[in-house]
Amino acid sequence: MNRDTGKCNKICGRLCVELKGHLASPLSISSGEQERTDADVILDETGQPMIPGSSLAGALLAYSRGFVPKEDLYQLFGAPRGGKPGSSSDRQSRLFCYDTVLKDGVTGIRDGVKLGENKTSVHKSKYEIQMIERDAKFRIRIELIQRQECLTGKGTIQDAWNWDLRWIKRWIQGFNTGELRIGGKANRGFGMLRIESARFKQFHMEESEEYLNWLNWHWDDKDAFKQAENIDPTDDIDSLVSLEHVLEVPLRIPYTLLVRSYSTAFTKADSLPDYGQMTVKDEGEQAVIPGTSLAGAFRSHIARIVKQIAHLENWEKAQQKLEEYFGTWVTGEKQEDQLQSSRIVFEEIKVDGGHGLPQTRNAIDRFTGGTIKGALFEETPWTGGTCMLRIRWKRDEKEDDIICGLLLWAVLDLLSGILPIGGETAIGRGIFCGQDKEETDILLDGEAMKEQKKEGCMQAAAAWCRGGENGTVSRSI
Repeated sequence: MNRDTGKCNKICGRLCVELKGHLASPLSISSGEQERTDADVILDETGQPMIPGSSLAGALLAYSRGFVPKEDLYQLFGAPRGGKPGSSSDRQSRLFCYDTVLKDGVTGIRDGVKLGENKTSVHKSKYEIQMIERDAKFRIRIELIQRQECLTGKGTIQDAWNWDLRWIKRWIQGFNTGELRIGGKANRGFGMLRIESARFKQFHMEESEEYLNWLNWHWDDKDAFKQAENIDPTDDIDSLVSLEHVLEVPLRIPYTLLVRSYSTAFTKADSLPDYGQMTVKDEGEQAVIPGTSLAGAFRSHIARIVKQIAHLENWEKAQQKLEEYFGTWVTGEKQEDQLQSSRIVFEEIKVDGGHGLPQTRNAIDRFTGGTIKGALFEETPWTGGTCMLRIRWKRDEKEDDIICGLLLWAVLDLLSGILPIGGETAIGRGIFCGQDKEETDILLDGEAMKEQKKEGCMQAAAAWCRGGENGTVSRSI
């Protein structure tokens, strides 16, 4: 009942939506426990990894703020009507998100470390997180309730359903394009989902027969969606533009790559190397480059350029200047409410083609020329293959050119072999080049960037480094 008016705001309809698909990247949703790693994944009562309904609802809310009208957003997710939480006028969310179990979910461990200016590890900065590997299957269940108040200005119950389906379709589009991500490290390539099928069931609660059908209905019934309607996950909503810019760069590995995976170190056997390239088993074995490795290499390289252009005292000052785009660098000096998350998303890269290249190496005594006792080790770097680098950021007319320009500095050096990725870069690993022998196109939102556009963005970035006003040089992308 609406307490302000004393009138009953009865339920008129229910829209039950089922989305099926798989993880397109690793997923990290922490339980708060630290028994295995610094951040263990959350499990259900049977020990299977899961996505809590609260995590899904939170991700949908954060994403929907970019395109759902304010009043509809309040109706979907709830909000205090009078602006004071806890008052009698609070509005409850009419969106119900169920817990999502990840079937065939394989858990793994990713380790990482913060590197300093000279690419050496920072003291006490090593960490490990547990995650669910890509390709785990899921079934997301969402229920939307239509109340009498929801029909205001929308007409019939069918009109209200159509209005809600508009947001459902946009969420599906967001999942499949990578704009809508779930869980931790979502700005570093984790939490991307692919929706393969979608269907919905409607219940008109003002009709007694359908009301009884709903009382006897259950999501897991064999014929639960027998007369359901399907949604094509590949459909685009033309009237709703993308919320993010996407920079894409086709790359090739001309030599070798080594982003270390130490998972074998705890189960050392004669057939296993001491360490090797991080891989996943998809269509055979494929090398992967984590978003954390890309973000760290890009940020460190850009910081050196910013230091020179802005005439900053040291590399740390340059890192702090980049915090508004890449996130907080030194957490110990800031309060919790001052911390900033990264506005730039580095997707995890999966390499097509190539293969592991087992090698045995030994340290040599530079005085005698002989081998050093106990210094023999085995490694398996990756050689060959192609991939696509994807970097995202939310649209902002005032800062789009600045962000794009900063990234272009690193991308152009990456294509020139100046910016290597991964480990053992001092001996030639981690060098990339364009896929074509001729000049490689850098794509922005699916279209090749022209030289004039590249120059304009890099000039905007340089002006920002020197402290110039954004509007004096920045042109909206």
